Amino acid sequence: MKWDEWRFNIRFAWENRFLKFMSLLILATLLINSTISAVSLTRAGLSSGYIVSHYTVYLGIDQILSLPWLALIVGVPIVLIFGTIFFSFMLYRQDSIAGFALLALAGMSALFWSWHLYHLVKINI
Repeated sequence: MKWDEWRFNIRFAWENRFLKFMSLLILATLLINSTISAVSLTRAGLSSGYIVSHYTVYLGIDQILSLPWLALIVGVPIVLIFGTIFFSFMLYRQDSIAGFALLALAGMSALFWSWHLYHLVKINI
């Protein structure tokens, strides 16, 4: 694909009100929750320099990570969800069902990610 075709696909998808509203809602929710969680986890880890990444409550498997790992813990899902929304815009013109499905995937991923961050903050504080 050429740059002009990418811009046209994005502009075509952006004209759909539902797609625009949901993508902005997903991105706002993701960024707000990630920022609040990153600040809370940084405050919790400043005294020791470590945060606890808890995998499962039932087995008691913990992983203690140094504070710089927090950038990856918070940053990677943001990039992946942004990419999913970008590809939903790219596919919307050729296949609107695939575009909506990718947007739904991004929304569910953002919800699960917010839930995960809530529990991660709850464990560390």
